[in-house]
Parts: sequence; C-alpha cells; structure tokens
Amino acid sequence: MAEPVGGGKPVKVLHIEDNADNRRLVRRLLVAEGYQLLEAEDGLEGIDKAVREEPDLILLDIGLPRFDGYEAAAALRAFPSLTTTLIVALTAYTNPGDRERILTAGCNGYIAKPIDVDRFTGVVAEFLRGKREQVEPAQQTGYLRELNQKLVQRLFKKIQELEKANRDLTARSAQLESLHRIGEQITSQLSLQTLAGELLPSLASALGFSALEVSLVDPDTGRLEVWPLPEPGKPAMAGREGRMLEVPTAIQGRVTGRLRAWVASRDLSPDDAEQILRIVASQVAVAAENARLYEGLRRQMEDLRQTQAQLVQSAKLAAIGELAANVAHEINNPMTSILGYATLMLDEGVDATTVIEYLKTIQSEALRIRETVRALLDFSRQRDFITEHVDISQAIKDTLALVRRHAALSNIAVEEKYDPNLPPVEVDVPQCKQVFLNLITNALDAMPHGGTLTVTTARDGDFIRIGFADTGGGIPEANLARIFDPFFTTKPAVKGTGLGLSVSLGIIQSHGGTIEVKSEMGKGSVFSVKLPIPTKPPTFS
Repeated sequence: MAEPVGGGKPVKVLHIEDNADNRRLVRRLLVAEGYQLLEAEDGLEGIDKAVREEPDLILLDIGLPRFDGYEAAAALRAFPSLTTTLIVALTAYTNPGDRERILTAGCNGYIAKPIDVDRFTGVVAEFLRGKREQVEPAQQTGYLRELNQKLVQRLFKKIQELEKANRDLTARSAQLESLHRIGEQITSQLSLQTLAGELLPSLASALGFSALEVSLVDPDTGRLEVWPLPEPGKPAMAGREGRMLEVPTAIQGRVTGRLRAWVASRDLSPDDAEQILRIVASQVAVAAENARLYEGLRRQMEDLRQTQAQLVQSAKLAAIGELAANVAHEINNPMTSILGYATLMLDEGVDATTVIEYLKTIQSEALRIRETVRALLDFSRQRDFITEHVDISQAIKDTLALVRRHAALSNIAVEEKYDPNLPPVEVDVPQCKQVFLNLITNALDAMPHGGTLTVTTARDGDFIRIGFADTGGGIPEANLARIFDPFFTTKPAVKGTGLGLSVSLGIIQSHGGTIEVKSEMGKGSVFSVKLPIPTKPPTFS
C-alpha cells in the first residue's frame, strides 16, 4: 500500500498520458494501492493541473501530441512551486541517448513501456522513497544544447502557426465586417426588384462569387420567381462560373425560396462558401419579407388615402345638399330681378336712360349669380391637396357669404370679430372652407328658434385660433366624446350623414392643427379650430 505523505494524506499522483488504455491500466494499479490519482490527456492540460493541484509525483508520457514530454518537463520545472516535484517519465523510447534526454529535460527518472504490471507499483514506490537518476555533467551540456535547439525550433513553429492563425483571424474579421455591411444593405432594401435584380449581383464579387441568383415564392400565385432575369441576347448561364451552391431562404421555419451562388474564388473553401451563403440567404429572406409587407402596407395606405378622399368628397356633397335650398334662394332673388327688368324692357316702351339703368341692374344680378355658382363649383370640385398662403379671415368671410341669407331667414345674427394683425397661414383653401362651412351649418342647425353665431379669429401662441360660438341648446356630455366619430349624428336622417365633423377633424389634422369643442347645456357650444402659423414667411414673386 502507498505510504501517506506529510499530514497523513494519500500520495497525490498526476498521470499525463494521451492513450486512454494506458491511463486505465495505471489507474487500476495505483488506485488499488491507495494513491490519489489525477489525469491529463496532453502536456498543456497536465501543466495546468500540476500548477493547480501540486501533486507529489508526476508520471509523464514522452510521446504526447501538441506539447511533448520533453517540452512539458522543461515547462514544469519553470514554475517555482514545481522545481522540486518528483517527475518520472513513462516512455517507450529506447534509442541511445533517450534516457539522457529525458533526465536533462527535468525528469528524475523513467519507467519503460510497456508497463510491467508486476513491478510497476514497486518502482513507483522506490522513486517516492528517494530514488533518483542523473546524467553525468560532461554529458549534460550536449543534451541541453540539443533540447534548447528543439525548443527554439518548436517555438519558431508555434510563432509561424500563430502568425497564420492571426492572418486567418484578420481575414475572417474583415469577412464578417463585410458581411455585416452587406447585411445592412440587404435588409434595408424594401424593393424586391432592386434587391434581387441590382443589389445581389453587385455584391457577388465582394463575397467571392461569380454570380448570385435568388428564387422566391410569390405568396399570391405560388409560383417561383427567379432574379436577376437574363439579359436579352445572353444565355441564362452567362457569367456563372465555378461550382454551384444552393441553400434555402426561410422565415420562421417557412421556406420562401432558394439562393444559389457560383463560387469563383479559390481562396473560399466549400465550408466557408456555404456558411457565407446561408448568412446572406437569411438576410435575403428577411429583406424579401419586409419588402412584401411594405408593398402590402403601401397598397393599404393608398386604399386608405382614396377612401379618405371619397369620404371628404361625400361630406362635401352632403354639405352642398344641405345648402341647396339656400343656394336656390340666392340664385332665385337675382334671377327674379333679371327676368323682371328684361320683361319691362320688352313689354314697355322705355327711354334710353331707363334701358341703361335696367341693363346695369341685370348685369349686376347676373354677376352675383356667377359668383355664387363659381363658389359652389370651387367648393364641390374634387382636387389634390394644394396649400397656399392666405388670409384666413378672408376665407371665413367667403364661406359666411354662402349661408348669410339662411342665417337671416332663421333669425340668427352673425357677429364677426377678426384680429387684423394675424399672419398668413399655409392651407388648402377649399378644404378649410369645407371645414368652416360644416361648423357654421352645424351652429345654425343648433339654433332652430334663432340666436347668435359669433365668429372670431385670434393668435394663440404658434397657432391661429378660429372660434365658432352658437347660443343653441348645447351638446349632452354623453355625446361630446363621440361627435367626431364617423357616422355619428344627432340630426334627422334627411339632414345629416355623420361624416361632417369626422372629415373636418381629418382635414385640420392633415394641416397640423386640431379642433376643440366646449359645450354647456342650455347655453350653447364653441368649436375652436387651431391652425399652425408657418415657421417661414411666405415669398411672393
């Protein structure tokens, strides 16, 4: 049995051996004798365990991979904690000089392989009791020189390997950085045509490929679409040189197509080429999905824009319908004058002076009709959103002109209070007139038994505030939160569509403004339109 070392602890033995069968044999022999056994599979691992565990004995195989026993022994002796540690070589080397080389490297003796199982534990015990082998000083110098030369050669070889590894690492780093930039270019592209038809071909050479081809499944038709398309007059395989690789493109496990590459660079190994292609394929899949979603969103936004334009026009036509009776009255009055004076001129003999007076009246009334019709046509016409710098007070006055007669017949007084120092605002005039007309009409409808409509303009910070205040019955609190909802109305079916306030809010918000409402039952309501003041003054040519 193994004798304990100081403190009564079992002898700690580190066995450094790359052969698993040899490790098992030594373990079975030493553990049976009570030794505490540690194991390492190569020289570097053995040195690390020796420094950490500080064993009593190191059994060191000489023929180790990467870092052989000679180098390991010399390295172990370089650590202060291991300068006196017992190191015994286990070696099959039997050539002349092998014993001397082993002892010169720093070992205290050696045990020949194959191990004699009957004598092995006894020989180990002899070394633990003090047995040591040495090289004659006269011989040691030559073996030290040989060992140093070998270490220098190994060091030089390691330096070369490290330099090559560093070059490979630098190249890999540059490749990864290039892939990162390429990935940003690919994933930020929202056009499939540009991505597959222009971007990928231009990136092929940067990746070491002669050509790249992407095939994506059209989600609508299910057909496989291939990009880039071959140029007219050139064969489909033109420019596609080298070995071909193919990987799938997929999103969340769903295969969306394939990416093919033709490897042109001899420096690009098959494994590296496939790895790069898979990275690019994942980025192409993301970009293709983003492009598909973007195109769908663009179509939805276009549909929404068209629907909004239709709603604005519907609300506009509804407002014109409500004005129809008043407009008829506005036209009928001057028409009566025109017909009356024309009849007098035909039926009665009038002198030249009277004829001129009649004609002036007819002309004046005809111009009045023309302006009314022109205003209505301008208001009702569907047109693109076009802004211009205007005096907002004048736009309100023009709108009031359309309903002034209706207000007078409904016993409603109109009070106008305009700030004369307001700066111009940049708005789409017909759309803003539509908003003003809607708010004015709603105010008049809120006062069926007469009242007062007060229209005001004033500066409010960076905005111009336009107020429309009525003295009607007010809006119930339960309805205040819903009055801007589409199709919500408290008017009879023949008078309201429920779109006026909703469309008006959308128009003002498209100008960067807001519409606010305050109301008190029995006292009336105030609608306030806020439009931003332009940061740059208008320029006039």
